[in-house]
Amino acid sequence: MSLKTYIQNHSTEIDDEKMSIQAEAIFENRLKAELHKPSKGKLMYLKYISIAACVGLLITLSIQSINYKKDKAELITNLSNDSAGTRLEGVYHFDDAYNKEDHQIIDTLVKILHNDTNDNVKIATVDALLKFPDNETIRTNLLIALGTETSPLVQIKLIKSLILLRENRAQKPLKEIIENEQNIPIVISNATLAMNKLNL
Repeated sequence: MSLKTYIQNHSTEIDDEKMSIQAEAIFENRLKAELHKPSKGKLMYLKYISIAACVGLLITLSIQSINYKKDKAELITNLSNDSAGTRLEGVYHFDDAYNKEDHQIIDTLVKILHNDTNDNVKIATVDALLKFPDNETIRTNLLIALGTETSPLVQIKLIKSLILLRENRAQKPLKEIIENEQNIPIVISNATLAMNKLNL
């Protein structure tokens, strides 16, 4: 077929206006792609920046982890110290600085709750443990402590903490406190009030 015949047969497809609109659209798309394509140098720069940021983040996380482990070890040492003042400082430090549960520290605080000889340390420990009200280990040990504690100040603190937690399992040890004539009147009245609140 000759060129002349081809043009005659395809004259509608070679419309100048139609061709120029299509060509313009294609050209515009190619131009945008070229203008927005980052250069190799820029890509390499961004790659190095990303690598540096990742390395920096890893270093920061490593330092934080080391500092946390060091602080935790120091805290556990203080909580186990012979001095009640040092133990109390340790409890306050935990209360102020720790917002995430740490099982080892919580276990140490639970031991203090059951075994410490100083009422102030025990009361501060109850407050510190209340930071994690949904922790079942803490709730269970507060109940156990309520059933075994003999110090009136600590008993009252435990009663109030279990009411704050709306812990219905406290009814049994509360009843035992109320029925125990060896408990002083203020402890019995706090236990009675707590029973009434739990029964509402």
